[in-house]
Amino acid sequence: AKSNDRMLYYYFQSKEKLFHHVIEHCYADLVAREQALDLDFSRPREALAALVAFNWNYYWENPELLSILASENLFKGRHVKNNIRRSFSDTQLGMLDRVIEGGVARGEFRPDCDRFHLYLSILSLTYFYRANLYTLSSYMQIDLAEDSRRKAWLAHVQAMIDDLVRKRD
Repeated sequence: AKSNDRMLYYYFQSKEKLFHHVIEHCYADLVAREQALDLDFSRPREALAALVAFNWNYYWENPELLSILASENLFKGRHVKNNIRRSFSDTQLGMLDRVIEGGVARGEFRPDCDRFHLYLSILSLTYFYRANLYTLSSYMQIDLAEDSRRKAWLAHVQAMIDDLVRKRD
């Protein structure tokens, strides 16, 4: 950036505050892109599959987020407490709530869908693969970044999530 440390301290006062701004920016981008999704809530199964695909694709398009989140976890989440959590989690969970409510109302989803478990399942299944891509590829001796493997995993995750919420007759 052709800047010096003094400029950073002038604008952010400390490395701690700079990191807070960086992570806040990352969350804001994630939420803004998710809100921009054109989901058809009258088709909840497709909307849910689109949310899963969004999360999957976001991690592939923004690999720097993985490093930032790993660092924030080393800090025990102190930068995302309070205002970031309040600002962003309601927005993300609100969209998922609309999908679940639509699915339950249409009789496609179980009425006891737990949004937190569902949300954590989506994040876990999309984040873990990407965050551990290199070690898992080496350990399993396959290229998990290969396009066909990535597509197959996304389809697998979408099927798992669909099965998790689907109402049984």
